[in-house]
Amino acid sequence: MKKIPRPAKFINILLASAILIFSCKDENTLENLNQRNLQASQDYLLIEKTIVDIEREIEHAFISTQTTKDLPNYISLNNDTSNQDTLIINFGDENFLHLGHIKRGEINIIYNQFLYNSGAIINTTFTDFYINNNLVQGTITLENNGFNENSNLEFKLSVNNLSLNTENGIINLTGEYSKELKNGYSTQYDYIDNLYHVIGSAEGNSVNNNSFSVVITDPLKYDLSCFEYSSCIISQGMVSISPSIYSERTLDYGEGGCNCDISVSAGDETYPLIIN
Repeated sequence: MKKIPRPAKFINILLASAILIFSCKDENTLENLNQRNLQASQDYLLIEKTIVDIEREIEHAFISTQTTKDLPNYISLNNDTSNQDTLIINFGDENFLHLGHIKRGEINIIYNQFLYNSGAIINTTFTDFYINNNLVQGTITLENNGFNENSNLEFKLSVNNLSLNTENGIINLTGEYSKELKNGYSTQYDYIDNLYHVIGSAEGNSVNNNSFSVVITDPLKYDLSCFEYSSCIISQGMVSISPSIYSERTLDYGEGGCNCDISVSAGDETYPLIIN
């Protein structure tokens, strides 16, 4: 058996040590990237904000058609034989600033009765509808389930294959939420004082085509009074988001207020998030 000269043996030991050191460094780097990859969190916040804005347009449309014919154009089509009515929110073919965001195209609403009436079902689809230049497709259904044991209205919100086509790629989401109207029922034609508590879960895909799942672990507070001076109405609550190839993250919406103070925790690290 041929002996390895001492200098060569020493070099082999150094090489083995270097490989071990760099292997450990690579593992640490991968774990760091695992914690820092926040794409799913950012994408969920963006599509969540889109849903919130669409809901606001629906509420605004019901109230506006009852009281005024302000812009954008609201087109009502009655189908008395089926007890279904159609309400079209038409923003036109050019970008139009409304309720804090630029929009174009149409939101199509089919409903059986007024939003705040028990038993109301509102189905919403879209025709060439863009919000902040992002194409929106899919279906949103809102059902009024009447009053709960707390004497508050409860709504079921179903999001079916909703997609948001952004410049970075497509985000999509499917899920179900329960919304409890904690304040604002007595002033139905002034939704700015509405306060909802929201729970639910969803599944979706990020712009990088990686899937994720979402569960609201602490009810989200939708405070519509925030709209008077902020675009962020979710003032409190927590969400667990699980990307398919990364560890679980926790979204924290803060402790009240309308300051868009949202952070995400991954492992032992916490990062602030900004919603565009």
